[in-house]
Amino acid sequence: MMLPGADQFWQFSEQHYSRPGVARACLQLQDEHGANVNLLLLLLMLEARGLVADPAHFLPLLQQRQGLFSQWRGLRRRLKSRLDNEEYVQLLQHELELERWQQQELLQVLEQHLPRPGSGCLLTYLTLLQVADAPLWQLKLAG
Repeated sequence: MMLPGADQFWQFSEQHYSRPGVARACLQLQDEHGANVNLLLLLLMLEARGLVADPAHFLPLLQQRQGLFSQWRGLRRRLKSRLDNEEYVQLLQHELELERWQQQELLQVLEQHLPRPGSGCLLTYLTLLQVADAPLWQLKLAG
């Protein structure tokens, strides 16, 4: 079984995130339920490949990094109205670099806990987050 590489994961993420409704669903799950967008995208990519991984394996890493990412997002949102477009784009670019770094870390966890054939890991993650109507959210995320 070939695990996705960092570039494959990033390209999948860019393509899938740009599907109608997917970005909105990801951000809503992030803001309202504490979902990690990169983990959502990784689980979607695994499901598309017919693979399943236990989302619980990723939670320690995500909890460890949560402060960094939420502080950065909060800073960017607070500064948005005070920065000119070029400065704001630089902040966004740095945030994308952080996201890419996090994706690489998620792939390292995946290497330690290899996926197996199957499906349902996205639904498992949504259930862990106590998302009401998790199957409906799964459809929204599928784009």
